[in-house]
Amino acid sequence: MKSIPKALLLVLSLAGTCLASEPTTGSSQQTEQEPEISTFRDRFSLRFLTNYNFISIQNSAFGDEPLESNRPLSLGIGFGYDSLFTLFDKSWDFSFDIRYNLPITTTDGHTNARAFETGINFFPDDWWLSGNFRYYSGFTTRIHDEPRDRLKFVDLSIYDMYFSALWMVSANGKFTPRSAYFLERRQKRSAGSIIVGGRLQRNIAKDNDGILLYENNRRDITTTWGDVGYTYSFIFRRGYFVNLWGVLGLAYGRVVTDDDNDNDDNVLLPEFDIRSAFGYLGDKWSWNTVLKSGYSIVLYGEYNERKYVGAIEMLAVRRF
Repeated sequence: MKSIPKALLLVLSLAGTCLASEPTTGSSQQTEQEPEISTFRDRFSLRFLTNYNFISIQNSAFGDEPLESNRPLSLGIGFGYDSLFTLFDKSWDFSFDIRYNLPITTTDGHTNARAFETGINFFPDDWWLSGNFRYYSGFTTRIHDEPRDRLKFVDLSIYDMYFSALWMVSANGKFTPRSAYFLERRQKRSAGSIIVGGRLQRNIAKDNDGILLYENNRRDITTTWGDVGYTYSFIFRRGYFVNLWGVLGLAYGRVVTDDDNDNDDNVLLPEFDIRSAFGYLGDKWSWNTVLKSGYSIVLYGEYNERKYVGAIEMLAVRRF
């Protein structure tokens, strides 16, 4: 008779263990279903930017002597809004920036040179759509005089505008470039994605000093690009992250030099874009530092031009 209560206690004990384990299993499944990319409570954000942009152009018409940016430091401000509108069953989030280069030059005088950049971005799901306009005037070149070299101002102006569409092919809801480069999403685990996309671009160069042998001192290039690459973000505790980004682009375009000799050329242009970002994501304040490096080649007529672009960008975001 005494064995019956013991058996009953054993059955009740096993049943209690099973019942106690059920909520734990349900909680685990619920945790697994939580989104890998989370939004912030505040939709509106202010963006504060500081950039140092280095541009070096080597042109065979100028003996491959480097022309370097004369006004590299810029400050900017922007804003963003989460879920601005819904289109095609996708939430379109928005950000806008404008940057102006400070009148701090690498040569004495010539502070009348101007440079600024503005851009707009949308993020429907795993897409990154952007439009950008950049104007830069004023370069310097090194003149080899005795007893020592000196810097000379070159009045070269560049207008560059493009529309870009990049698709994060293998993001699968686990990766977004917005977390590292725009600080508008929180990515919870380390993940990456293949990048596929393209862009339409127009680049106009005006050589007011007539040193690069453009016809009528003007060159106009319109190109269509195909881009492919890969990016990955490493997520650490307490909101810190590191992102690596690499894209190779190939463009087919047409060079127009505004002359009457039918010297316009169809060109095939390669370009690479390598960047990295590290920073911190907080509920109200976030910041990052981005390192950029890019290289491209332009062929026109008998000449070729190589452009290298490097930049250090710092961004701080305050959400409201």
